[in-house]
Amino acid sequence: MKLRMTSSGYSRDTSSEEDFQIKYRQMLETSKSEKGDNFITRSASSGYWLSALIPLALASAFSSSLFTTYQPQCDLPQTYHLLTTLAVGMFLESLCFFIYFNKNKENWHRSWKIILALIPIPLTTCMIKFVVLTTWPYAWCLSTVVIFLYQTVYVKILHGFPSTFTFGEACVLVQSFILFLLNIFIKLYDIIFKGQTVITRDFDKLNLIVMTTLLLLSVICLLLSICAWFRHPFCVYGLIGALAISATCLPLGNASLPIITVWKFMFKDIMRLYVTLFYAVLSSAAVCAVAWQLRREQMASTSVRKIFHVLLVLVYMPGILYQCTLLYVAIGAALALMVIIEVLRLLCIPPLGEVLRNAFKCFADEKDAGLIALTPFCLLIGCSLPLWLKPCPCLITNSQFNIQFLSLMAGVLTIGFGDTAASIFGSKYGRIKWRNGSRTLEGSLAFIVATFIPILILNVLSFISLSVVQWLVVAGAVIVSALVEAHTDQIDNLVLPLIFYSIVSFIG
Repeated sequence: MKLRMTSSGYSRDTSSEEDFQIKYRQMLETSKSEKGDNFITRSASSGYWLSALIPLALASAFSSSLFTTYQPQCDLPQTYHLLTTLAVGMFLESLCFFIYFNKNKENWHRSWKIILALIPIPLTTCMIKFVVLTTWPYAWCLSTVVIFLYQTVYVKILHGFPSTFTFGEACVLVQSFILFLLNIFIKLYDIIFKGQTVITRDFDKLNLIVMTTLLLLSVICLLLSICAWFRHPFCVYGLIGALAISATCLPLGNASLPIITVWKFMFKDIMRLYVTLFYAVLSSAAVCAVAWQLRREQMASTSVRKIFHVLLVLVYMPGILYQCTLLYVAIGAALALMVIIEVLRLLCIPPLGEVLRNAFKCFADEKDAGLIALTPFCLLIGCSLPLWLKPCPCLITNSQFNIQFLSLMAGVLTIGFGDTAASIFGSKYGRIKWRNGSRTLEGSLAFIVATFIPILILNVLSFISLSVVQWLVVAGAVIVSALVEAHTDQIDNLVLPLIFYSIVSFIG
């Protein structure tokens, strides 16, 4: 029914850059030779249920917004109708794809495949019409474009990056990417065609700069994937330089040059400079940790890899508590930098390609079997998704939106605290294993305790103040996250924050 490989053909023990490039090209050729409905997925379960996580998270935040009075400056909930509806449409398309993929297709006529693929379009059209309250032609065109774009990108990702994702993991990432494109296109359309050039809040200005930069970076990655000529080192560095110039000197709306906007924002608040300096120290610590592991010439242990979880806690906690906008910008910059580093590694661009490849060999785990260094990306994305999914995250204050404030920390609590404690404590002291798995009961208990401790501290420090019912729901979210961490073979950095966020946001 489906083709699955435990080995991708990529050897982490190649001794030279030339060997790596040969293996890389062989892997790409293997993916290109796969036709029809055969996919080479990561050696794990299919994870079909992950396709519902993004729609569920959006729906939970949207439902809580119906009973929440946001500050007047917050206009993002207006687009939440559309984004949530289209996310549900992409989920329906995933369901139809999975149904067809797992059926005995020998008895299926090609017309049935076409009908099954088209079913989500009229359903999504109706949802857009009655939820967003728009016209039928607009709803039909938008749903058709989004559904076909999602399905096309999804299949291309599975074929183009063999042994990298499960079906569910690819759903989460592709859905997030499509929603990002929709969001930035809506913003740019309002600026270019509707003349909405007046941008007053710092968050809106900086968010537009970050999103535009990531959009340009996506275009660069597309060019590198379809045109081999651009993969020459001179061209790659030229594209990176053009991106840097565009990100700093391309004016958007009525704002000043991006570099001036960022400069003014940084020096408005002395606390912001202190937090930025703290982030710089943490970044230096991360680089030193990688260099230290490279000198040891050994594969990093689980405990060593969890150092980056601790560093992310130190980045996100003060950012969410005191400098949300700065954190938001730093996340976008970090994601862009990680994509650039990954491009240099994959293409073996001198002089950094070989060093980056060796660093990847040291820190890769069993889930990094494909072309992409999936685990670090999912670590950053998992911690950031609550901030990206929440309407107007930086307008949430602890005095008015306690439970929503807690939902912003879904990634930090489940990954930074819970998963780290479960991994370290379970590997050292775990004795009782869960059925049909390698995780231990002791590790799950450590997950629950380690997640509850920062929540209790936040409550003592008056950052949150929960009712009895809210405490029960939060406890349920922690326990469910711990059980999922113990039993899933999907990338928990991606899964756990969405589960915790969805449960907590429903009681916002």
